Amino acid sequence: MSSGKKILKVMPSRMTLQAMKAKAKGAKKGYDLLKKKADAIKTFLQKILRKILAVKERVGRLTQQAGVLHTKAIVFAGKFNNQVIQSTPNEAAFKVTASEGNIAGVRIPIFERAGGDNVDVGQIVGLSSGGQQVAQARKAYFAVLKDLVDLASLKTQLVVLDDAFKVTNRRVNALDYVVLPRIHNTIKYIQDELDELEREEFSRLKKVKDVLEEKAAENDKNLKSQMGGDQPSAAQQKVGGAGGDVNDLVNSVGDFM
Repeated sequence: MSSGKKILKVMPSRMTLQAMKAKAKGAKKGYDLLKKKADAIKTFLQKILRKILAVKERVGRLTQQAGVLHTKAIVFAGKFNNQVIQSTPNEAAFKVTASEGNIAGVRIPIFERAGGDNVDVGQIVGLSSGGQQVAQARKAYFAVLKDLVDLASLKTQLVVLDDAFKVTNRRVNALDYVVLPRIHNTIKYIQDELDELEREEFSRLKKVKDVLEEKAAENDKNLKSQMGGDQPSAAQQKVGGAGGDVNDLVNSVGDFM
């Protein structure tokens, strides 16, 4: 704690240490999964960007071709725009359906044209001699519309995946630079505290042993000073027995150490 590292507020104990180790294991597993998800989203983003560039180029080329065909149709059939607008049915000829896809756990929208790629040009073909040119122009603009739908789908997917990638990347960075270091610092703090407690307990037991040894040595010294050349009296035997008990206690503490 003196180094200024951030740790979790916990009580240092062996049970807490085990809980922190399990928490670190879970956080590491979550980090690995989110990292894989972020990598997968990034890969799909790159693919979508390449598709968008290809579709944009194709849309530009098809739009140019459709404009040329439209000009030819005007040359052969005259100005037919008003007639086309008046003959337009109430129901749309070009319909779009929306569905959902899944990329690395992220739901993305998919836009597609409904009804296939066939173009109905029945009424347009009947316009005098330029009907064929009008039909070709109509098909060209339908192709442009289809590519525009694909482009809209890809751009929407790009926005959704980009947001998901940013969120996932923030979570990965939070685990990598905040959560995991804090848990590891907490584990180290708990281990240091437990080691300090063990050293304190060792010092305390050693001090107790030293005190008991000093008392035993003092008792032996007093016993020798009281003893003469003759056999010890009953009181002296009692004192000697007490000294033996102290020695046994010292030896037991030494075995514990």
